[in-house]
Order: sequence, then C-alpha cells, then structure tokens
Amino acid sequence: MNKLFSRRVFSYLTRARGLLPWALLLLAAAVLVGSQTNRPAAVLNMWRPWGEIGALAAVMTAIVLTGGIDLSVGSIIALASVTFGQLWQNGWSSELAGIAAVAAGFAAGTINGLLITLGIAPLVATLATMAFYAGLAMAISHGERIAGLPESFNNLGQGSLFGAPVQLVLFLAVLGLAWLVVHHTRYGRYLYAIGENRLAAEFAAVPVRKVEWSLYAASGTVAGIVALVYTARGGAAVPGAGAGIELQTIACVVLGGTRVTGGLGGLGRTLLGVAIMSLLDIGLQFVSLKIYLPWNEVPWQLNANARLILVGMLVIGVAIWNERSAAARNL
Repeated sequence: MNKLFSRRVFSYLTRARGLLPWALLLLAAAVLVGSQTNRPAAVLNMWRPWGEIGALAAVMTAIVLTGGIDLSVGSIIALASVTFGQLWQNGWSSELAGIAAVAAGFAAGTINGLLITLGIAPLVATLATMAFYAGLAMAISHGERIAGLPESFNNLGQGSLFGAPVQLVLFLAVLGLAWLVVHHTRYGRYLYAIGENRLAAEFAAVPVRKVEWSLYAASGTVAGIVALVYTARGGAAVPGAGAGIELQTIACVVLGGTRVTGGLGGLGRTLLGVAIMSLLDIGLQFVSLKIYLPWNEVPWQLNANARLILVGMLVIGVAIWNERSAAARNL
C-alpha cells in the first residue's frame, strides 16, 4: 500500500514539476500585460539588464549542475569595471582597457577555480572572494566613479546590434555556446556526473578538478564581458557595479528548475527562468499597487524592496518544490 501511494505521489509530482515553470511564466506574462503598458520601447530598454543577468545565468547553470555556486560574479563585475575605468583614465585606448578588464575577470575566476580545486567548498570560496574582489575594486578606484567615458564605448551598452539590443545578442551568444557545451559534448556529461555523485565521478576517471577550474574561469570571463556592457550602459565605471546581480542570476537558474544540489537541469530551463524573472520584474515595475494594512496607517507600496521580497519568496518556494519532486523521483 505504501509503495503504491509513493508511486502515485511520484507520478503527480513529476507531471506537476514540469508544469510549474510554465505556470510561473504565464503569471509573469499576465502581470506584464495586466500593467497595461503601451510603451514597448520602454519595456525593451528595461529588459537590457536582464540580458546581462541571462548571460551570467547561462554559465551559472553549468556550475550549479556540478553542485557548485559562484557568489563572486557581482564583485568580479565591479573589479573589471574599475579596471577598465582606471586604465582608460590613464591613457589606454578603450579597446585595450576592455581587453584588460576581461582579463581581470578571467584572473578572478581562475583564482576561484584554484581555491575550489584545493578542496574549499564553492560556497565558502566564492563568498570569501566576493568580499575580496569588492574591496579590491573599492581600493583601485578610491571609492569614486569614473565618468566621461567615450561615446563610442557607451554605445556598446546603450545601442543595438543586428537590430536588437546588445544585451540580447550577448545573452543569446553565451546561451548558445553554453547549450552546445553542456548538452552536446563529453564535457557536459561530466557536469551531470559530478553533480550526481562527485566521488563516483572521480572513480570513473572524470577530471573533476580540471572541469571545476574551467567552469569558474569561464564564469569570471563572462563576468568581465558583462562588466564592459554594464559600464557602457551606465556611462561610468562604478566600484559598486554588479551589486546583488549574483542573487538574480541564481534565481533565474533555480526558477527554471535546475536543482541547486546538482545533477539535474539544463540551459532550456534557465532560459525559462530568465523569461519568468524578467517579465515579472518589469511587469511589477509598471504596476502601482498599494495595500492598506489594518495595523499600519501608511499603505504598503509595491516598491523595489517589496519586489525583492516577492522574488525571494518565489525562489524559496520553487527550490523546495524542486527538491521534493527530486526526492519523490528516487522513491
């Protein structure tokens, strides 16, 4: 009787699990349409930051598939941004300064990978480097933003390419490359093997340390590229650039259905997660909602902090759902 009940629970969870992200996407689209905005150009400009987040989420998906995490991507963006600003201010061309900024991102990601291959847990390693890179960015820039960047450079983050926002092109390029690597190469199969059982993967001659090092180096490199687009979009190199972007990136991965403990997920789900997060965030920005609570004379306003709370609750709920459904699958 218990086995029959377990099988039924597994069957229901398996079916519902696949429908949950699509239900969330439908909800996000309804919020956006329900906001009754008639300014598609404004929506497109508001989506630009999500192209940057999506590019980071594509690489983060590969890391999460191994059971890892990278909390330092926001600080790497800040470090690469001030690196570009300082070098340009000291007479470097924007092209050479941009290459140096991406190299700084690669170096930061490489350090993350080396720490993890030494046996430090990814959460601990990237939490430490998150603080280190943020402090280094602040020290290099002396806490000051660098404005007055060349107009030709600013077009990198504010203009279009092939008729589409630069951020969209960047997102699709990184997503396509990650899709090819994760889902169509032996390297991609290594990621799932490591996430499913790291010890078994080592016994199966999977180069676990090399794979992990390369993942974090790739994450740092993409963060360096995103830093250039981020800096160009804002028109200034800011030591606090990228603050909180790592949480939005992880939220996209989790909402799409990739399991945070590794071994289950993919780039298609992350694409879905980016769509959910971006539509929901933009739609809520257009909605003017006030809720009057009986114990408070001041109405509760749907501001940026409230949106962050809602997204956090949503991520927690989806993460619990994913783990429960995965546990049911193993019954």
